[in-house]
Amino acid sequence: MGVRADVDTRAIMDLAVKLARQSRMPEDSEIYVPSSSVHRVLFGIDADIGMILAAKSLGYDLVIAHHPLGGKASLGILKVFEKHGTNLARAGVPRPAAAKAVRAMQAEHAPRVHATNYDHVPSLARLLGMPLMSIHNPCDEIGRKVMDETLRGSVRSSTSVKGALATLNRLPEFAKAETDIVLRMGKPSNSMGRWVVLHRAGTNGGYPIASCAFRNGIDTVVYIHVDPAHVRRLQDEFGDRGVKNLIVTGHVASDSIGINPLVRALRERGLEVTCVSGIVEP
Repeated sequence: MGVRADVDTRAIMDLAVKLARQSRMPEDSEIYVPSSSVHRVLFGIDADIGMILAAKSLGYDLVIAHHPLGGKASLGILKVFEKHGTNLARAGVPRPAAAKAVRAMQAEHAPRVHATNYDHVPSLARLLGMPLMSIHNPCDEIGRKVMDETLRGSVRSSTSVKGALATLNRLPEFAKAETDIVLRMGKPSNSMGRWVVLHRAGTNGGYPIASCAFRNGIDTVVYIHVDPAHVRRLQDEFGDRGVKNLIVTGHVASDSIGINPLVRALRERGLEVTCVSGIVEP
């Protein structure tokens, strides 16, 4: 651990944004209750009132959750979905097709977002005086880069899906996770062909984003999680054992890949960071 120093919540958010090579805090991240002096951090993929109370009673200075806990972060997540369009375009999908897929995804999620009780957890954290923040998209972008670069280091278009899974499983978070990387669609013997890691965009792109990719020349989509109903729609359209492949790496392990570099950076700055709520540490 580095030399202990005072760090505030804004500096922690700025550090996450910098590690993700972003220019500003994304819409799905937020400092709900700020602090000017942080030494001890309780960091989890998810958080709730129980975790906030535990942090208060155990003497932590700050709770960091990966997933949004309400506020502007929960309401702003629809805007972050647009990053799926960037991911698709980067992989060669025409921008008009990518934008149409994003709009379909936004339309599906908008009623749920609109119904969110956006002040439930933040209001109780304020009442308790417990500093609280969510760092979502920056960590997801860090994780996407790690997975993408790992695959690019050894996977070619002719590489089998089975070979790509073996490459991903060399990442320590996947090696230690209680869940396995699974192939929800396609065959292990299929070639990867053109592939894309569709992560870091609020939530998984489901049917709209994956189907857009498959229709526009992408052979393999890598998601970190996906709804079963969306898998069935994709299988009905492209075949469950066809030439298109859907790799699902696992939510908790994949989120951990993006969280751990931030945890290490905080510890290097002298903070005590305790990881809970699913974070798989190498």
